[in-house]
Amino acid sequence: MECDDRMGLHYTVAIVEDNHWVGKLLESYCQQCGLDVVSIAADGEQFIRMYDQLLPDILLVDIGLEGNLDGITMVQTLRRAGYQQKVIMVSGTTNIDHILTSFHDLGSVYFLSKPVMLPKFQAAIRKAIAEIQLERNHAQQAPPPMKTNWITVKNQKSQLPISEESILFIEKEDKRLSRIHLKNGAHMDSSTNLSDILSQSSPLMFSPFKGFLVNMRHVVSYVKESGFPTSRRFLIHLNHTPIKIPLSRSLQKEFGRLLQEIHDQV
Repeated sequence: MECDDRMGLHYTVAIVEDNHWVGKLLESYCQQCGLDVVSIAADGEQFIRMYDQLLPDILLVDIGLEGNLDGITMVQTLRRAGYQQKVIMVSGTTNIDHILTSFHDLGSVYFLSKPVMLPKFQAAIRKAIAEIQLERNHAQQAPPPMKTNWITVKNQKSQLPISEESILFIEKEDKRLSRIHLKNGAHMDSSTNLSDILSQSSPLMFSPFKGFLVNMRHVVSYVKESGFPTSRRFLIHLNHTPIKIPLSRSLQKEFGRLLQEIHDQV
């Protein structure tokens, strides 16, 4: 049985699957359906790092992958970075929690159970394409996304990539741990030094005070600290959080200049 004629015309697919033969089968199904396969990867972290060069319309993702990230964590990382490409999960799992997570947390359009048969594959692709077409017809054309800067941090025993744009601020908790606050309200602890994080960051990540990094993208304003007449600090106000970040008086002019440059570009 073959797919509908050119049902995948003008649509690109990336396959993230650690089993070589399953990956080749999915590639064959894509080709039969007229889809353009732009990548076949087995490692989720490596795939994230080349994602901006690919920007596929549809992702075919296995749950079990090589490396530190499973398929669910990989898609969650992309979602936190703001990517909303259509995801079709492909797995032999019977774990109902994985299946529910795929639909409710990741927004998957379909869950394909292994072994994957062509009729089910066709149905999944049709659903993904229908959603893409609906969005393209009714949503205003958005500007192309800016290139994402990925920062790799140590989280327990794993190396986890985080998009710089998703970070609100980072504060040093103690000698070993830093807490990374994300704009979606979540936070995570990391043993990566602030200096190592800063070395991976763009100039928009700024250290306003000892033990802190703040993402200038999310700064609203800053004011002199009130209630303490002898205080020489300022307090930084951010979007997405009521927490105020300290700003050293010695860095106030540099911080203000950078903030003004950002506002002038908007």
